Amino acid sequence: MVNSTAMPRLRLLALTDRRWLRFTAFTSYYFAQGVPIGLFSVAIPAALAQQGRTVAEVLWLAGWVNLPWALKLVVGPFMDRFRYLPMGNRRPWVILAQTGLVTSFVGIALLDPAMSGSLVPIALCGVITNSFAASQDVAVDGMAIDVLPSDERGRANALMGFGQAAGFACYGALCTRLIHSFGIQGAAWVCAASVGFILVVVAILRERPGEKLMPWGPGEASPNHDTSNRRIAQIGTDIFRVLVLPMSLLLMLVEFLNRFRDGIAIGVFPVFGVQQIGLSDVQYADFNFWMTLGAAVFGALLGSSIDRFGARRFLLIALVGAAFCHVVVGSLETLWTNMEFMATLAVINAAFGQLVFVTTIAIFMTICWRKVSATQFAIYMAMANLSRSIGSWVFAGVDESLDLGYRETFFVMAALLAVSAMLLTRFNAPSHIDRIERLDRDRGSGGRTSHG
Repeated sequence: MVNSTAMPRLRLLALTDRRWLRFTAFTSYYFAQGVPIGLFSVAIPAALAQQGRTVAEVLWLAGWVNLPWALKLVVGPFMDRFRYLPMGNRRPWVILAQTGLVTSFVGIALLDPAMSGSLVPIALCGVITNSFAASQDVAVDGMAIDVLPSDERGRANALMGFGQAAGFACYGALCTRLIHSFGIQGAAWVCAASVGFILVVVAILRERPGEKLMPWGPGEASPNHDTSNRRIAQIGTDIFRVLVLPMSLLLMLVEFLNRFRDGIAIGVFPVFGVQQIGLSDVQYADFNFWMTLGAAVFGALLGSSIDRFGARRFLLIALVGAAFCHVVVGSLETLWTNMEFMATLAVINAAFGQLVFVTTIAIFMTICWRKVSATQFAIYMAMANLSRSIGSWVFAGVDESLDLGYRETFFVMAALLAVSAMLLTRFNAPSHIDRIERLDRDRGSGGRTSHG
């Protein structure tokens, strides 16, 4: 037991006690996820485009380095099953994943893979690094579902989205310059130091008052935790029952189409910006920094409005707006050399994209069943990210076979977003919640939805 004199000290820096601390912590955790994204999805693709690599080559790399985010399908159930509650429900997993992320950056710095020739070494480094980043994401999302009150989720998701966007915007621009001056080795050392600092933040924050900071320190498990120790098979059964509900399947299809488009864009945009518009890789990364940071601020400012008016409404607006931007770019090829026009459209599209990211997370959190919330949410995110890799690989093959131009590519991306928006009009959250409540009654074990 924790003695009374220790309790005031142990209550310091507990996420459940202070709203500002929850918002700050989750924003910083998502910022850490943005660091490897900046290196592997902005800096390295821009540098490869500068070297004259094709869209298909960049898409091949993007498909591999983003694939580990689908590992959430594997990681999620283990986080639900294996826990060390004296340190918190999800926090031990966050610490382990963050430590692995720092270690992977150190490994890249020591190996210093070359960017000339085969892209396999860089792809392998990206897979390992993003495996830890994806594991950290699963743990953080589970922690967020566990400790965030329902009326804070819109604002929290907006800030978390801001954190990730700020991370990959900053480190996309920074790593591009570092690669120019010091190679991948220099960029990796800076990434390791930055993520290591955020690891310290994780280490000093408890989920709930009275819990241990480290296994050897004072503290005990919170009585608010669900201490039932269910089998993997039982978790799998519950997961299947909630995933196949109609609204769950519909929302997964909406997100599949949106992320398939992301998989195309992540390889096409750097090559389009460098080889078609004529930017250098540094100019592209700098523009991406300001554009993404602005979009992240925009998304963060809308957090309270999302809570008030509903994430579905904002998601529908964002999907339609993004589709329109793609149609405009594809239709006005003669204006591609007009920097002001293209920059304006890119910024507007980025704002819509950030809004899609924030609202999608909020909706997926809302439809989670509390009994298996971490695993269910992790599966949603894993399928979303797997869709992005599929988009990259499929379109790489299509581009090589059909030799599509940029105009046709923008129309394809617009169509994916438009269909996604049409499907979203059929989404009905109250009916989904009613079905989960029926699952609770059938299960007879007191589970509840994550929204309550």
